[in-house]
Amino acid sequence: MRRIPVVTLTIIGAAVVVCFLPRIHPALVYDRSAILGGELWRLITGQWVHFSAEHFLYDTLALGIAGWMIESRGYPNFGWLCALSPLVIGITLLVMEPQLKICGGLSGVATAAVVFLTLHGLGEKGAWRWICLGVLMATAGKIVYETMTDRFIFVNFTDPSLTLVPASHIAGGLTALAVYLWGKIRRRSRISS
Repeated sequence: MRRIPVVTLTIIGAAVVVCFLPRIHPALVYDRSAILGGELWRLITGQWVHFSAEHFLYDTLALGIAGWMIESRGYPNFGWLCALSPLVIGITLLVMEPQLKICGGLSGVATAAVVFLTLHGLGEKGAWRWICLGVLMATAGKIVYETMTDRFIFVNFTDPSLTLVPASHIAGGLTALAVYLWGKIRRRSRISS
């Protein structure tokens, strides 16, 4: 029986709703001064706000593919990853990027999903393991390149107001690693007890 990617569809569905209701963007976008003024939900909801159709398309496509693969393969704890990564990303931006005033997009969550997928894939046999290793290395290389050059590697957004925030991708990847390791530790403790 095929699994329906419920978590992935929920996240992308929320992004679609936000995309088609642009009047709610100002209340949801990551806005540093509003967050510091007490609007803490923006740490999380800013992930669903996109500033152009191109921005929306790239983020939801990457998350959709990775999420669908995670859920179809039955990798555990993806729901936890999707619940935690937006918060971790938002807090990371607040602490590590004090100059960042406004931000949005699911790219950090998409990075988390890609890293999570590949970490699970490394534990499998055959070609899938090597594909995951290659994708994981390419993802790490992409983050390093973007951090060092402050330029997008795979996309060339036509909107000059869109700026790259590698800290969101780093936070997403590290959240994926933490959730993956937490899952492995839990499985080992269940097996040994």
